[in-house]
Amino acid sequence: MFAFKRKTVLIVISLLLATGLTFLQYRYFKSMAESDKKIQVVVAGADIEAGEDITGRIGLKTIPQSAYVKDMYLPNEKVTGYAKVDISAGSYILKNMVSAEKVPVVEEGMRRITISVNLTSSLAGKIRPGHVVDVGWVPKDQKEASKIIAEKVVIFDVVNKMGEDTTKKDEKKSQYEKESKIPAVVTIIVTPEQAVAIKDYEARGSLFLMGY
Repeated sequence: MFAFKRKTVLIVISLLLATGLTFLQYRYFKSMAESDKKIQVVVAGADIEAGEDITGRIGLKTIPQSAYVKDMYLPNEKVTGYAKVDISAGSYILKNMVSAEKVPVVEEGMRRITISVNLTSSLAGKIRPGHVVDVGWVPKDQKEASKIIAEKVVIFDVVNKMGEDTTKKDEKKSQYEKESKIPAVVTIIVTPEQAVAIKDYEARGSLFLMGY
């Protein structure tokens, strides 16, 4: 008899604990759902190819606030510029996907190649993606003459020694941090044959850019 009563008490206690746990879970998930408000963010209203102007080609999508990341555009933010990458219709448009300046496009048959530069060899750092330049070469020794090795090539990207875009404005950086604006590496768009020749010349001397 005692064992039966004890078993009954244990069953009742278990049911009470299970009920309490279920109630707590219900309250927890309900509060989570209520606190997770919905917000709208900007998405592509149509397929946008790299290099195309995104102005007026956007839409809005409602998402949970917990899914929001700081690189997303909100409806009250101005969304203009050029796509750095292909963006499919309905996909989120992130700030790092958009350039204020026209984006160079790598056409079929062309290649990107990166060369080292400094303040002097990069036209005092006054170069931007989309600019057209010639590439000159100065040999390490005097057995060969300096010459132009590539003409009218398009600059694809310019970064500093930290790998940061020199054209990007960063309000957190002091205006006196001049080193962040000094180019260290430049990516240019060339043919495969030019790419091989340029890297060969770079190994045998120094390269410099000539502007128009």
